[in-house]
Amino acid sequence: MNTMKSFRLLIVFLLFTAFAFAQDNRPVTEQYKEKLAAMLVSNDEAKVIAAQQDFQNLCFQLGTPGNEAKKKELVVLMLKSLDDPDAAAAHFWLIRQVGRLGDGSAATTLGKFLDSEDAILRTEALWALANVPDKAAEKNLADKLTKEKDAEKIAALKQAIQYHVVPEQVKIKPLDEILTVLSGADEKAWDTALPSLAWLKDAKIAAVPKYKERFATLSPRAKVLLLDALSVVRDHSALPLAVELTKSDDESLKLAGYRALGLLGDKSALPLLVGKIREKDAFGNTVRDSLCRLNFVGADKAIIDLYEKSSDNGVKGELLDVLRRRKGTVALPIFAQALNSDDTGLRSKALGALENIGDASVVPALVDRFLRAENTDVRGAAERTIITICSRYDDEDGRGQHLCDEIAKRKLDEQRLLLSLLGRIGGTASKKLVKELLKNPALADAAFKALCVWPDASVADELYQIASPPDDLRRNEATKAYLRVVTLRSDRSPKDSLKLFEKGMQLAKSLDDKKFLLVRVETARSMEVFNFVVPYLDDADLVQEACRSVVDMANDNTFYMGNRRKIDPILDKVIERSKDKNHIERAKRYKDRR
Repeated sequence: MNTMKSFRLLIVFLLFTAFAFAQDNRPVTEQYKEKLAAMLVSNDEAKVIAAQQDFQNLCFQLGTPGNEAKKKELVVLMLKSLDDPDAAAAHFWLIRQVGRLGDGSAATTLGKFLDSEDAILRTEALWALANVPDKAAEKNLADKLTKEKDAEKIAALKQAIQYHVVPEQVKIKPLDEILTVLSGADEKAWDTALPSLAWLKDAKIAAVPKYKERFATLSPRAKVLLLDALSVVRDHSALPLAVELTKSDDESLKLAGYRALGLLGDKSALPLLVGKIREKDAFGNTVRDSLCRLNFVGADKAIIDLYEKSSDNGVKGELLDVLRRRKGTVALPIFAQALNSDDTGLRSKALGALENIGDASVVPALVDRFLRAENTDVRGAAERTIITICSRYDDEDGRGQHLCDEIAKRKLDEQRLLLSLLGRIGGTASKKLVKELLKNPALADAAFKALCVWPDASVADELYQIASPPDDLRRNEATKAYLRVVTLRSDRSPKDSLKLFEKGMQLAKSLDDKKFLLVRVETARSMEVFNFVVPYLDDADLVQEACRSVVDMANDNTFYMGNRRKIDPILDKVIERSKDKNHIERAKRYKDRR
């Protein structure tokens, strides 16, 4: 294995990856869990790749000066995941990012991967340990070297140790020499020289003698490659080169210049970017992406200032999109303000942004927009945004409380409208208010309808009480709502689910309600629930729904294999009694599993 070549290939990949990130003020743990979960979506390669880039952006953001505490917290989370076999699908990417962040506490965990059966993980760990500035990292490499027998692996370990001890001796070309190589016509030499940029400490193109004149003599392709590389390593001294390229008539050079502004730009770059923000196709996308990447202190505030000063609603709309993508909570007041704009496009963009990044602070403005909606589309968008924001809060954080507070301030007719939203949010605070309003003749009907759209079974008892009296006019609606909430997926015990299903069958007086319950109980699959379904295979009116429920539960391979002896005879009944060819074929197929 030519390890230096492997290192360089890796660095080339890192070097030309766009670090597009936006400020996200949520706790590091919350961001990490979200992004790790996205990387583990192993059945969708495109989503995994997108999630990896998103995670890399987070690592780059927290690895910048001033974020030391958050960076440390992130490293601790990554090291825990590297010890977690359930996160194995993300180990390659986690090792890469730990190595880039270079935290000494990672050495022991990284060292374990030197013995991995996966060659890719071994190579990644080798590269990462070479970058961790800690004696423990060097010791891991040295210990591995004493035990290694394979000649190529020995050479790789020696190279990593040499880089770790004296990086400048590992044939890393200085920036001056890289510039000289790029001025030649040998593009293979470029491929060898450019990766060295990632290993240089605090590379500054402006420190190279006559750098502007020498850069000007490079070929267009060499200029693009060098500026991209300088941008990724955040050589801010290259900003004048980027500005100069934005004036070029060559499309590739112009794109490179605007692309670099996003990674290197300061406040002075904003007018250049905003001036082109409405351009179409790849060029416009590059400009907008660069605005999203800007990371100088006060970038969000500077963009907001430009938004407020602009009289062009087209520009304002694009800036709202940029602020949404940057995810800075400092922009929330601007989105709330835009809800009242006379421009329908700005209102729509504001609603979309708030649905994506809004928090409780904008709920009052959204409620106002909801109540003043000009048409059902606007009202529906505002409703969806309110529900989305309020649903982000866990019960212990007061889920629903923010809307409860708004309801308390509103007129009677407005309270009726808002109660339907509250029901779709749920939560202990919401439930408390709804139960109180059930006793209020003026709001009882709206409170009842809120119970009927609840997102979980926490209101099952309340619905059961309403559905039980035979003379209650709300009985049928309450029964249907009860059957819906108790058959939603949950973490209840099988015993608790069975009790709810039994009570549901008692409430269900119509055949349609009984059928609804039977086909949905598989959401709580267990032998207790399976046995609840089995007797209905002998019910002429419900046998087909029972057959479907049985095969749906048997579809779970773990559940089926653990209870095969009990389930197989029931599948035989399905094969005998079902009128649905699909259910019959599924039952046969499940029985044939080994």
